[in-house]
Amino acid sequence: MLSIQNVTIKTRQPILANFNFEFQPHKVYGLIASNGSGKTTFFRSVMQLIPSVKGKYQIDGLPIGKQLQKIVYFESSNWFDDNLSGLDYLLFIKQIWGSSIDIKNLIQDWQMIDYIKLPIKKYSLGMKQRLLIGLYEVSDAKYMLMDEITNGLDEGNRDKLFSKIKQLRDNDKMIVISSHYKEDLESICDYELFLENNTMVVKNA
Repeated sequence: MLSIQNVTIKTRQPILANFNFEFQPHKVYGLIASNGSGKTTFFRSVMQLIPSVKGKYQIDGLPIGKQLQKIVYFESSNWFDDNLSGLDYLLFIKQIWGSSIDIKNLIQDWQMIDYIKLPIKKYSLGMKQRLLIGLYEVSDAKYMLMDEITNGLDEGNRDKLFSKIKQLRDNDKMIVISSHYKEDLESICDYELFLENNTMVVKNA
């Protein structure tokens, strides 16, 4: 369980005030908010990349800083080093998270075999997004935070992503996936979280 206890987040402006919630395994949560409202800031705070004003985050009863092996978050494909290949990243994440996921099968599944050894500077946005999804899969982390991961995907790959997310949920993972649009997430979410005016409202999907 990912537990959020009385968390307040503020950057140049307030993002979230006194938020309490427990994210459970075997569930998919859709985080829906307009651009600039704080979705990415919320994820950064959960991952301890930026400080919260108050409150704490725990995974399975321990401070999240001691449980980072159980959670994964990639902010966007913009952080990729253009000179490295997708294979470099897949191998690195597999090693860091101690995963047993078969990289070869993953590459074939996401149709990356033709470009996975090329430097990322030669990738299109769609190629980068498929790699990003692959990194989540290869980590095999129990808790996954996905920030607008549907960006740049065509309809076929969006459908495949949503199918994968359902499979991950059925394998006892917890996924939080963010979007600007409620309609994007309705088919896969168990709960919807709406971030607006410093408040997070949680509803059954």
